[in-house]
Amino acid sequence: MPNAIPFTRRLMPGAALALILTGCGGSPGSPAASDMPAARGALLQHSPARLLSLDAAGVGAQLNRFGSQLLVVAGAPKCGIDFYRFEYGTVGAAGEPTTASSALLVPTGTDPACSGKRPVVLYGHGSSFQRKLNMADITDLANEGANRIGSPAAMYAAQGYIVVAPNYAGYDTSRLSYHPHHIADQQAKDMIDALGAARSALPRLPQPAAEDGKLFITGYSEGGYVAMATHRAMQAAGIHVTASAPQSGSYAESLAYEGLAARGALDDLGAFPLSIQLQLVMQITAWQKAYGNLYASPSEVYPAAHAGAMEALLPTNMDISTLVGSGKFPKYFLSSDMPHYPGLSAIQKGYFGTPAQSLLSAGYLTRVLADIAANPCPVTSPVAPLACAPAHPMRAAWLKNDLRTWAPSAPMLMCGGNGDPEVGFDNARLTHAYFLARGSAAQLLDVDSPVTADDPYARSKKIFAAIRQAVVDTGDDPASIGNYHGFMVNVACEVAARDFFRRF
Repeated sequence: MPNAIPFTRRLMPGAALALILTGCGGSPGSPAASDMPAARGALLQHSPARLLSLDAAGVGAQLNRFGSQLLVVAGAPKCGIDFYRFEYGTVGAAGEPTTASSALLVPTGTDPACSGKRPVVLYGHGSSFQRKLNMADITDLANEGANRIGSPAAMYAAQGYIVVAPNYAGYDTSRLSYHPHHIADQQAKDMIDALGAARSALPRLPQPAAEDGKLFITGYSEGGYVAMATHRAMQAAGIHVTASAPQSGSYAESLAYEGLAARGALDDLGAFPLSIQLQLVMQITAWQKAYGNLYASPSEVYPAAHAGAMEALLPTNMDISTLVGSGKFPKYFLSSDMPHYPGLSAIQKGYFGTPAQSLLSAGYLTRVLADIAANPCPVTSPVAPLACAPAHPMRAAWLKNDLRTWAPSAPMLMCGGNGDPEVGFDNARLTHAYFLARGSAAQLLDVDSPVTADDPYARSKKIFAAIRQAVVDTGDDPASIGNYHGFMVNVACEVAARDFFRRF
């Protein structure tokens, strides 16, 4: 359940406008055109809008607001960047028509790398709880999108790539009331729809831009999962992908969930970070919206005092600490009536609250665990990890969104770190093994590993090691989620992804 903290933050101390109309002029009482669902991949009215235009020097000054280290890693900008925001038609988890928005970064300038037909990078961002997230606005540092667009702006747009970076359905001005977190089918459609709308926008820009035929897909954490899901969907649809580089994603979606039944796992779950708990709520809502069978009422899963609000709670524009402090989110993750394993320590007991204070219903979770025990899945198998028949609908949901169902034919680099405390490296290792068993030449990179002779990723590994040492030198913990997953691996894998793409 990934939750990327973008390293830029850590470095601080298809078509023309198309509406589905019921008739030429409508009739009394018919909905206004702006209220009608937009076709998938269609640009909405007033799109795209240019929010900012910077020359190369201006790009450098803007990116330096995130810390000078970003440009040290990415390199000095060759290009200026025009930042556009556009809205487009897409679908929600159940296929319902909705809208979403995206950033479109177009390189400008006289350097040969910045003009003419350019390669395109389709970029997926990591998990966010902030509803107003807008990747197109790099100037508002209170907007999480500003931090998250810093990396693709520096790594790609400033070096001559056109960047399409969707905010995803459920964020910014999207009409969807929830975010389809890790619903592979929907998130792939969302990315494909954003790309289609961007392609419609490029020739209409004040300075029209054109593609050179190369399409790269990447992203970090949730964005890594989305990148792989998108590559899978494009391959199935016959859409050309030059190469992809998913980073630190939970591709083996079922792996961590199935592991909940292991002895002692629930004892550790009681102390799960708030960020993981919030992601789980987004995930449960997404599963329910997609499949409609996890529960008849949210009160089956959540305490009565919170159940009615949980499906619409996230993403939010409320500060997360306020969300908990105001009582809108339960204080504890698991309740004291949850059956515990022997040897629970006094400290661990302090992680469990009363049923009314706790996020998950003990009865509901116990039924999930019982199904894991009764109908086990070989989730670590490189051959058939999903060969099982779960009876519980929640298990069926997480197995459905496991990405070990295909093998990439286009080049792919899967990057991560073996010590990641949030997105276990087994997600990449086991997915890579599955691909190899099917004849794919996908590559696996552990940036937290020694440099070898003639190592094509020596630079990324050295960057990881240097950042880790810098964290240690400050007295901070390099193994924490924020440092390891949100900073160290993020930087090193972003560099590796670009180095990989430069080969094509």
